[in-house]
Amino acid sequence: MNRVILAVCMLVLGGCAVRSGLETPQPSLPAQWLNQESASAAMVAQPQWWRQFHSDTLDGLVRKALNANTDLLAATARVDQAQAQLQQAGASLFPSLGLSGSGSRSGVVGEGGSNSYAINANASYEVDLWGKLRGSRDAAEATLQASAFSRDTVQLTVVASVVNTYLQVCYLTDNLALARDNLALAEKVLAVVQAKAQYGAVSRQDLAQQKTVVANQRARLPALRQQLLESRYALAVLVGEMPQQFNLTAESLADLALPTVQAGLPDQVLARRPDVAAALATLMAADARVAVARADYWPSITLTGSAGYGSSALSELLSGDALYSLGLSLGETLFDGGARRARTDQARAAWREQVASYTGTLLTALQEVDQSLAAIQSLSAQTGYRQEALSEAEKAFTVAQVRYREGETEITDMLSVQSQLNSARQNSLDLVLSQYQARVTLYRVLGQGSEPGSLAADS
Repeated sequence: MNRVILAVCMLVLGGCAVRSGLETPQPSLPAQWLNQESASAAMVAQPQWWRQFHSDTLDGLVRKALNANTDLLAATARVDQAQAQLQQAGASLFPSLGLSGSGSRSGVVGEGGSNSYAINANASYEVDLWGKLRGSRDAAEATLQASAFSRDTVQLTVVASVVNTYLQVCYLTDNLALARDNLALAEKVLAVVQAKAQYGAVSRQDLAQQKTVVANQRARLPALRQQLLESRYALAVLVGEMPQQFNLTAESLADLALPTVQAGLPDQVLARRPDVAAALATLMAADARVAVARADYWPSITLTGSAGYGSSALSELLSGDALYSLGLSLGETLFDGGARRARTDQARAAWREQVASYTGTLLTALQEVDQSLAAIQSLSAQTGYRQEALSEAEKAFTVAQVRYREGETEITDMLSVQSQLNSARQNSLDLVLSQYQARVTLYRVLGQGSEPGSLAADS
């Protein structure tokens, strides 16, 4: 026991506290992205990056989502819960104060009695020599930070989902218009085939083949309308509105602007991404819990005190006898069957789990950015070829129409050229959507738009 008292005195004088003794890993980051076209030392901050599409409709949808999206509201509530838990953990660092009063009457039945009254103020304070209480507070604070960063991650995902879904609505609107144009072309060709069939210039097989093309084009329209309806419903839910009451006039993809993105350096990106910050905060919370578990090996010291008045008459209570009590308690577990060791081992294992999770989050972030940059480059390289293919397909279709009308070619050639034109037009539209979506993905993996303060200013 003398050694315990000596250790207590030394730590009181030195102001020391038990630490986890664990080291947070410092990963080596790449100097530059593999798929970045030009080296850039700075990343252009675009917290409201969706405005780069130059769409007032899209801007309004994002603002609605930031205020009413249910997932984002739930994430914000979780942050409030973590804030309350931090306040609870921090309260243990302060003394607790209480006030109590009592009154009683005692004596022999039938022979009268005496009264006694008392009022007491009491205080209790646990001396945090080993940092156990501070460790619990630090863990709660890191958990709060992790919760806040997780909310930012949800916000980033919600914004990206709104933009992507709106782009999908615009795409399906354009696709529906394209399907109607393709149907009109097919019906125009069918009119030529029917005219030639009336004069016996072509067989009934030619007529049946073109009717099949027209029927297939007509069948696409209901399917596209259903897809458009489902996308509009999904967008309504994202912005917190009832699908049945959601009104939207979608634009054409051609009316939107294609944003340019500057990626910056890997360390800048990782510093901005909220999921990386959340993983690190969770790791710090695990580190603090290891310190708390280690502090269990040391004795707990509690100071208590009370002061008050006692009197036999209620009117004379505050002028009665002054009472006080002071106390110090020292508690130390001598044997617990290995419970403290098990708690420490569990805390260390949880810390190792968070180290692996943090490292995995870093690696995933690096992969996503380089992958997104590569996708943008690939899509950009396809643009010229797709435009050329569409231009040549249009020329071929024009020539094929004339030649078929004049009887210089068969219906099979006409069908082939018609199919190639439809495919070229569809591929061009698909490429435009992919280019827009690739920008959205890159903005998301760069962590752009995850700062609540910068968004709320204009929302």
